[in-house]
Amino acid sequence: MSALPSCTPAREAPSGAKPVARALHDMRTRRAHRAAVARVLLEAPLATAAEVASVDWGQLAELPAWCLWPDPARLRLARVVGALFAAPGMRLWIDGRRLAIARTLIGTSTLARVMACPVLPTQAPAVPPAGDLQRLFDSSGRAVLLGSLGAAWMRGVAGPLLPLADTRTALCPSAIARPLVEQALALVAEIPVEAA
Repeated sequence: MSALPSCTPAREAPSGAKPVARALHDMRTRRAHRAAVARVLLEAPLATAAEVASVDWGQLAELPAWCLWPDPARLRLARVVGALFAAPGMRLWIDGRRLAIARTLIGTSTLARVMACPVLPTQAPAVPPAGDLQRLFDSSGRAVLLGSLGAAWMRGVAGPLLPLADTRTALCPSAIARPLVEQALALVAEIPVEAA
């Protein structure tokens, strides 16, 4: 298994480092990220040849690092994003079975933090039967993550890396998607993978 530099948090240049050393460190980090994205584009049948050909070296830096994370970490992020999107409706749940399934999907501490988030979308998806929570989190997470990406080529790369969803699922508007993704990234960075 090869380690991709952008899959893990980048090491910061020492705080006492000279500005030139810090700039060199930042340049190397950006170059490593672009190279990892280029490998993903070239090695996997994720986007069409026309989309790949239209991407230049500078654009490669725009693809978020979460697209290069290992599958389990990316799936966890998608489910946390989906839970954040569904949280306004989840706050109204009184069904203990549904909440237990949600805990199983994203973890007890993560669910508690999701439910406590003060800034969430005003509209939540319809409440599914308890057995459909995984599909709700996966499809909502997919729609939000893809909606947070600014270009079609990025969605072409990221789409196959995310949980499969109903093909009719619409993209979440970027004004809603980007803040949710930022919240989810902070949550998954702060709370390690946990048992339910």
